[in-house]
Amino acid sequence: MDVRITIETTFDNGEKRTHLLEGISRPYRVTCPDGIGLRLEDGKRVVEQIQRAILCDQVEEIIRESRVCPDCASVRAIHDYRTRDLDTLFGRVRVKAARLRRCSCDARSAAVPGGPISPLAYFFPDRATPELQRLHAELGSRHSFREAARLMKSFLPCHPPHHTTVRDRLGRVATGLEKSRRASGDPVEAPPKGGLTVFLDGAHIRCRPEYQQRHLDLVVGKIESRNMCRRFGLVANATASPGSRMREELSDFGWKPGRLLTVISDGEIALPNLIRNAMGGDGQVKHILDWWHISMRIRHVEAAVQGLVQIPGFTGIPVLFQRPAKSLRWWLWHGRARVAETYLKGLMHDCTRLAEEPLAVRTAAARLQARCETLYTYLANNMESLVDYGRRYRNGLPISSSRAEGSVDDIANARMGKRRRMRWSPKGAHRVAVTRAAVLDGRLTVANRKRAA
Repeated sequence: MDVRITIETTFDNGEKRTHLLEGISRPYRVTCPDGIGLRLEDGKRVVEQIQRAILCDQVEEIIRESRVCPDCASVRAIHDYRTRDLDTLFGRVRVKAARLRRCSCDARSAAVPGGPISPLAYFFPDRATPELQRLHAELGSRHSFREAARLMKSFLPCHPPHHTTVRDRLGRVATGLEKSRRASGDPVEAPPKGGLTVFLDGAHIRCRPEYQQRHLDLVVGKIESRNMCRRFGLVANATASPGSRMREELSDFGWKPGRLLTVISDGEIALPNLIRNAMGGDGQVKHILDWWHISMRIRHVEAAVQGLVQIPGFTGIPVLFQRPAKSLRWWLWHGRARVAETYLKGLMHDCTRLAEEPLAVRTAAARLQARCETLYTYLANNMESLVDYGRRYRNGLPISSSRAEGSVDDIANARMGKRRRMRWSPKGAHRVAVTRAAVLDGRLTVANRKRAA
């Protein structure tokens, strides 16, 4: 069996052109199970030929239409022809591109003599199609750069990319994402309904040794409303103004100056301050301390109390330690932080009264007192961020930064985690975080490049 493939191109002016591609031969007598249907190598070769035929015809049509000046309708003269290698998703195509001379109506040529015009410069500024660049960026944000190059080589007929090419194109895509702005003529998306909640968390990734620091601080999180969400990631050392970058993320999501923002994070002071600096006094920030971190510290106190009262040499009254420890969670859940502090002071005072007990009891009491002091200091430093968590939970409002911790796994740990044995520069880590957040939200495609998620 012999298969012949023919392509017929019809231009806008009615002209038709036919391309005959290389055929596929499948003799019946020598056919094996691996030769049934279209193999991967056959598909690569066929798609590459189709791409070459289509692209060459497109380039010819672009040059023909570009010769007509849009201002004076005169025909521009051809300056010269140059050979260009254009990288596409389905192969590298060498085309013969013409450069055009400027006509007399060009304002720049009247004041300053300008050079020839290249019509392909608009469509191929990087001598690669935007689709190929976006795919390099997506694979580079999901896998290592070498693995992304290997995947492209294995499954697509494109020119085998080098891992540095994948890295550089990811950087250019990330820079384009940061510089993208909603044009004044574009329709403004409807603002999200309800209030905006920002979930923040931090991650530490290994830094390259020439920057003389062990780890980089990566800020990741998620902006949510009632029916929309948007992930983000940034490295403060890689941006001139982290606050301005965060303000851009909020503005793209639909935030307006004067609008209230709810920020949920752990006890790290820098995280809510980043939002405050981004707003610049144009709105109010309500910071809520993450309930999960509070609950974990309460559990440490409960475990220390349980270990103390179960020691054989303990001669105190167990209920004096167990009841306050069990009450801490209830008081904090209902927003009674002052009462919880009183119970913590009582526990610490009772621990000091066990100074004459045996060594095992004194050691357990010291452990309990240390954990009580840690919880007391944590609550005292974040007293203004404690709310009635029970009421928020019953009203269906978030009380935990688990969404931000999920973003840490999706953006930081999955691509830049410590187990991957990679070291990053601040700029490289920032670009990967920006691109990976856009990939996870679906903002890297052509249809969704201006949408939040």
